[in-house]
Amino acid sequence: MPSTRAFACVIGCVALFLAAYMTANAWINELALFVLITLLLQSGLRRRNAHAWIVWLASGAALAVLGSRGNGRLALDVLPAVFNAVFCIVFARSLAHGCTPLIARIIEAIEGRARLGLSRVAAYARALTWAWALLLGMQAAVLAWLATRDLGAIAHSALSDSPWRWYLHFGSYALVPAFLILEYAFRRWWLRHIPHASLAQFLVQLARNWPALVRSVALDTSRTER
Repeated sequence: MPSTRAFACVIGCVALFLAAYMTANAWINELALFVLITLLLQSGLRRRNAHAWIVWLASGAALAVLGSRGNGRLALDVLPAVFNAVFCIVFARSLAHGCTPLIARIIEAIEGRARLGLSRVAAYARALTWAWALLLGMQAAVLAWLATRDLGAIAHSALSDSPWRWYLHFGSYALVPAFLILEYAFRRWWLRHIPHASLAQFLVQLARNWPALVRSVALDTSRTER
């Protein structure tokens, strides 16, 4: 899928989830999550990958069961865990043998290949890729537990009134930019022997180069599934 089309799909999916959250409509919640799952699996589905089709069909069946039992809101609660798990896998896959760590790709795309040849930069890129994978993986596990520990109509209602619900839908997303800012400050100290762009310049460059990074990750994914 071309990067511009993928971006449009992501924006549409986000809009659908915002509508689901604001309306608290259980069926919109389930539709939004099913659309997200379809987007994540679309590469495998197009290639008729058996595992992708099994996951897609099983997900659809599970969402239908939740809706029939009146627990459709759980679909929205599962979203943060899904996001964290997906990005954890993306970071972790880039650490496989023969692959370039995702942070190293970002550095190369923004600052050039020569940057990775500087002292301690390549090692730091690999370590930071590990750090992101572990952070997102641990948060995915915590969020999955929060979303499913009260499975059932009565218990799920209790979860909706829990202060943890704020973390489930807002705090979990805020952790990502918070970690990004803290890591950037640490990077400037740890790699203080080389010059660094400002955080704002780094984020602008990242936004400009994200299509190439998406294509790179998609290429690795297709190679792994063969």
